[in-house]
Amino acid sequence: MKNTIAPKTWYVDVEYLGEPHLIATGVLETDAGLALVDPGPAVSLGGLARNLEAAGARLADVHAILLTHIHLDHAGGAGTLVQAHPSVKVYVHDIGARHMIAPERLLASARRIYGEAMDAMWGAFLPVPEANVVRLRGGETLELGGRTLQAAYTPGHAIHHVSYLDEATGTAFVGDVAGMRVAGDPVVLPVTPPPDISLEQWRVSLDVVRLWQPERLFLTHFGPAEDVAWHLHTLDRALDRWAERVRASLTDDRDDAERARAFEATVFAELRETLSPEAFRAYESFGQPAGSWYGLARYWRKKMSGRARK
Repeated sequence: MKNTIAPKTWYVDVEYLGEPHLIATGVLETDAGLALVDPGPAVSLGGLARNLEAAGARLADVHAILLTHIHLDHAGGAGTLVQAHPSVKVYVHDIGARHMIAPERLLASARRIYGEAMDAMWGAFLPVPEANVVRLRGGETLELGGRTLQAAYTPGHAIHHVSYLDEATGTAFVGDVAGMRVAGDPVVLPVTPPPDISLEQWRVSLDVVRLWQPERLFLTHFGPAEDVAWHLHTLDRALDRWAERVRASLTDDRDDAERARAFEATVFAELRETLSPEAFRAYESFGQPAGSWYGLARYWRKKMSGRARK
């Protein structure tokens, strides 16, 4: 059964590490085959293939991969897919393209974060041949087998983040710039990991999405959001609240690990007040507010350092 968004537009749950509602891959049917938005990491390509087949499609039908950004949970499986299907084109922002072609620096940085758990969490990150990479800067109109998408540069979560508007359905595929929200839940969780968080750029990016006037958002984590204005307003408020909490925590007498743990405990307590235990599970296992504390702390420290130099 397809998780239908609109005519010829649907999504599959890749069932990351056997868990539902963590990573969703958007699927667009075109005259040239399927276009996938954020195929997820290599470790969950089996789930992607299985659920495509359950919907009557195959990985062999894919002709294009649209990446919102190059973080492992969004882009990690792209190189493996291209190796198996060499005609597939991979659309990615120019800043991220070099890391898709030669991922060594990206992987070294990720391994410092995930350590020995990295391979089990994400699987292999194979390079994408340069000939298969389509570099974006934002502002492009993409023609994919009879379907027209607009690409916009939407940094804030990551410096290499782009979003895509499918003109036929009014669906904006927004990666992580619109946060995490399992479809229909009454919460929106910001996702603010290091190293590229910029609240100023993020707010501009949200305005870019608003100017599209989309009928719905599609979040990689997880699924469609039909209440666009409420969703973006709620995310705006949550970003402000998180940013102020992290800024205030930098002046207390705890170390960073203690500050991050306390921040996560507060966020989880708030979520438990709003969500059922079943719904809370996805945010608990994948939301990672402690990691978001570090991203916002880095943002504030860079900002404070810049003021000090002046």
